[in-house]
Amino acid sequence: MTEEIKFEVGEKYENMKGTFEVVAIRRDSMDIRWEDGEEISTSIDLQKRIIERMRFEKELEVTEVAQKAKKAKASTAKGGKHFNGLEDADFSSSVSKTTWRGRGQLGGAVALRLKNKQYKFNSWAVLRKPEVAWLDVVRQKQDDLKLQAKFYARVEDEGFFFGVNIPAPDPSGTEKSDWHALMAWLDRPENDSWLNKQCTSHGLYLCDLGKQGFSEKLEAKKEKWVINGPGKKAAPVESLCAFLTAAGKSGAVDLRIEKQMGKDAAIEKKQTIASDMATLFETLMPVYAGAADRNG
Repeated sequence: MTEEIKFEVGEKYENMKGTFEVVAIRRDSMDIRWEDGEEISTSIDLQKRIIERMRFEKELEVTEVAQKAKKAKASTAKGGKHFNGLEDADFSSSVSKTTWRGRGQLGGAVALRLKNKQYKFNSWAVLRKPEVAWLDVVRQKQDDLKLQAKFYARVEDEGFFFGVNIPAPDPSGTEKSDWHALMAWLDRPENDSWLNKQCTSHGLYLCDLGKQGFSEKLEAKKEKWVINGPGKKAAPVESLCAFLTAAGKSGAVDLRIEKQMGKDAAIEKKQTIASDMATLFETLMPVYAGAADRNG
């Protein structure tokens, strides 16, 4: 129960303007003086109502904070709560009896950590593949789901891979897709340069997972792009956009901008791998947005 306010001469109180001291009390009014020396005569009832309202608002604020904390805790319970890290058994080409892709596991743990205001991500386990994808919940309702840009993670026998995936459409098609939007985005020198720096800073590379458009890794070297050729000899790529555009015309390119981590290193990360992934996804969000914005 809120304590009743009783004003006494010489005591200090606080209203909207700040801390004041009661100088004198009369029947229905009193003289008060703020810390800066300003002094006024005011209604006792008015000052009581002001202070009571301030107390109520403070109590309401505390309640709201507690409710938000409760909701956040409940949200954590729905997704990612049971994710304790990747295990040795997760590193298999088979998804039989595996759980790491689920929304109560890595899928949900990463989704909870993605706080982008433009998109709201949820996770989907890729059918019959040791891979999980994170897509915007609004965009995933569109008909071209398979061709949409997405964040992902996949396992192989001895490695863990995660990044952003932008599939190329059938080159004979006429519909615009995320791939076309990405090519337009990459055609701007400032975006090409930005991506090059991110690949250098975070140890990323570009690859075509299906190897239909190109078979070797594209890497950032000294602010340029290079591709490994025969005998691992690196060949320069003058224009990333031109290279990928040409590759896209030769087949259905499964473009990945990804980070590779050894199995042991990924297991050693335990739960923190979800935070590492979310941080990288946030870093690469301009790539996702560039592909998702087909009007850009």
